[in-house]
Amino acid sequence: MRASSLLSAALLSVLFASPVLAQQAASVRGTVVAAEGGNLKVHSREGQDVAVVLSEPIRVTGLERITLAEIPANAYVGVASVPQAGAPAGAPEVAVSIHVFPEEMRGAGEGSRGYDLAPNATMTNGAMSQKLVEKTGDRLTIAYAGGEKQVVVTPQTSLVRFVPGTMAEVKPGAHVVIRGTKGSDGAISSQRVIVGRGDVVPAM
Repeated sequence: MRASSLLSAALLSVLFASPVLAQQAASVRGTVVAAEGGNLKVHSREGQDVAVVLSEPIRVTGLERITLAEIPANAYVGVASVPQAGAPAGAPEVAVSIHVFPEEMRGAGEGSRGYDLAPNATMTNGAMSQKLVEKTGDRLTIAYAGGEKQVVVTPQTSLVRFVPGTMAEVKPGAHVVIRGTKGSDGAISSQRVIVGRGDVVPAM
């Protein structure tokens, strides 16, 4: 299978699980502190060490840092966002992260839904249809079937694109997001890993 096809399959599995699967799902966001084959220990952002068991075929997706200028017009993106503090309902939200999908994934998971990144967070997948430069940052309009969402990009917004990765990148010190299922022993079983390249911390 081509690398782009593997990347697409991995992202679909990680980002767009059905509601039934989501009820059984577990996830960890954090830093790898130990790695031996497919057995990992991840120090989560909540401060706990979580055991992860990866089984074949393992699919690794990398996150590579980019600039807003590198995001092409009408790019298909996933935007994790949270409401602005004190802002009225319907005001543009603050973009925590913007992930640029490969073109072959245009339309995947299209729409806006609740997301477990933070309280009241949403994940919106759609086309970047407009950019307005404001004093407080760049305001983007993300269009999707049946609606649109406006978000504000700040200096703290994580801007990345998805690229094929390898298990060699899943090593101590790597920042990862892993979604799978939790066993009775508390370990998370999965076949998929999203890993930040360099100092990229996945903000998703």
